[in-house]
Amino acid sequence: MLVQFPNAANYLIPRGLFIAAWKVWFKRFSEDPALWRTGAMPLRASDGHLSELLADGHRFSLEVAGRLLVPWNYRNQRQTGDEFVTLNAHVVTRVSDLKDPETGEPIPAVRLTDQALDFWDRRTFIEQDQWMNYAEARIQADIETDSDAPVILDDAGIEIIGADTYPPYVPDKDAPDEEFVRALVAWIDEDVHQPMYQRKPVGDAVSSWHDRLTRFFWPKPRNGYAEFMLSASPLLYYGGVLADRVRSGLEWTETESQYAVKVARELFDLVGTPQRQVTVENVRKVFEAAIGGKPEPGTKMNSGWTFLAAYASATLERQVNGEPLMAWNSRIATSVISRLDFLLTEAGVSELGDRFPGLGLVPGWGGTRPRQYSLQWPSGYRQWACQYAAGRIGRQIRDILNHEVNARGQRKYRTMPLVGGDRGPWTIRGVELVLFQDGY
Repeated sequence: MLVQFPNAANYLIPRGLFIAAWKVWFKRFSEDPALWRTGAMPLRASDGHLSELLADGHRFSLEVAGRLLVPWNYRNQRQTGDEFVTLNAHVVTRVSDLKDPETGEPIPAVRLTDQALDFWDRRTFIEQDQWMNYAEARIQADIETDSDAPVILDDAGIEIIGADTYPPYVPDKDAPDEEFVRALVAWIDEDVHQPMYQRKPVGDAVSSWHDRLTRFFWPKPRNGYAEFMLSASPLLYYGGVLADRVRSGLEWTETESQYAVKVARELFDLVGTPQRQVTVENVRKVFEAAIGGKPEPGTKMNSGWTFLAAYASATLERQVNGEPLMAWNSRIATSVISRLDFLLTEAGVSELGDRFPGLGLVPGWGGTRPRQYSLQWPSGYRQWACQYAAGRIGRQIRDILNHEVNARGQRKYRTMPLVGGDRGPWTIRGVELVLFQDGY
């Protein structure tokens, strides 16, 4: 049985994801996380924008949870209330004993049904953990809405990159763009990185691209590099099969079309960015744009579809002169642009002019985002031109990591750690994951 959101065009999610989100909301936002099985959650049904609900202190509510479980297009619309509770009586039931701590007045609230708890208890630990990861990703991911109002679930504050750590070197003002990318690679390699979760340090600080990747996690520390790749690998594999058909100019079979939608939906769950209109036609357009470099009008692009474009193009990494794309969400954009901004400014550049054409900002709040910039960077939000520019930067970084040598002719950077203990050449995926963490 599924959970239905009538105010989001009857968007459906698995029951396991809803229960996991309930548990995550208790863990993150309630006063007593241990009561998730028997405790009540306020409905807080509202027609206000998501940002207004958060500003009013209603993070711990089914309304906020529901807003993050549906695609971004519906997040500023009411998602709970009588109709929702009636339609989903198999997972939630009303309670009447919850009171407002300030006024003492009763608050409309619900708890999980015994049927829902029984369903959850019959899931394997692996199933439960996967649903919990998907639910947690909804909080950690870019939270897009149809308005410009910032949505801040985690604490966020303006950061000035470079204030505490200075890069190893700054190129000359007139140096080509690639020289600034080379300086960025050296800076990230030398810069001490403290993994963070909910703006709190996780484990010891590390340095070097190699060690940063080994400490990657998403969406929570217990789900590290190996665990993430275990989830991502089948999506990369099937995405590669589908992409090879597109490169050969072949239509997908009916089975392949079903796989294409499945790959997209699972990837959106993995990165925490649910989408509407995940149709064969829309997925195919993204594959064709990612591989061919020419998007048709209306081809989807945002902080979710960017990952599908990146995974769709991953097969190009095996091709001579292939041009795989790199995902470009707020974390990755923040990492790259904040460091380039500092390097360019220190070099004496006061206006971007024609530097890094196409590269642009993606809005995001949480962790150390947003960061402060000195130069006027354009918006790259939902733009394919920016997606291609990001791909160029990603490939430059990859090639520098793989081919840069020191004065003695030795590799300057350690090879990329692979799951299982081996090492190999750096790939766009490895670069992407390091930048993803660096931009938190």
